[in-house]
Amino acid sequence: MTNIKITKNSIIVEGHSGYAEVGKDIVCAAISTLTEATYNYLVATDNKVESSPDTDGLFIIKIDELNQAGEKIIKSFEEMIDDIASQYPENVRKVLWKN
Repeated sequence: MTNIKITKNSIIVEGHSGYAEVGKDIVCAAISTLTEATYNYLVATDNKVESSPDTDGLFIIKIDELNQAGEKIIKSFEEMIDDIASQYPENVRKVLWKN
C-alpha cells in the first residue's frame, strides 16, 4: 500500500503499492511520476520547497512557502492522487492532515 500524507507543510509518499511486481507496477509508476513532476513544477514556479531523495519507497516534499501557482499545483496533485486512489483503493491511500 502506498500512503500519501498531505499537510500544509509537506507531502509524504511512502510504501509500495503492491499492484504488480517491481518494474511492472503501473500504480507505483503513476504516483512516482506525479510526485516528481509536482516537485519540479513547484520549484519551476519559484515556491520555497525542498525534497528528500526518493529512497526505497519514501519521498518527502517539505513546503516552506507557496505562491498562488504553488497552491494550484498542490490542489492538482491532490485531485490526481484522489483519482488514482479511487481506481486502486487496495493499493493507494491518501491522508489529508490539516495542520
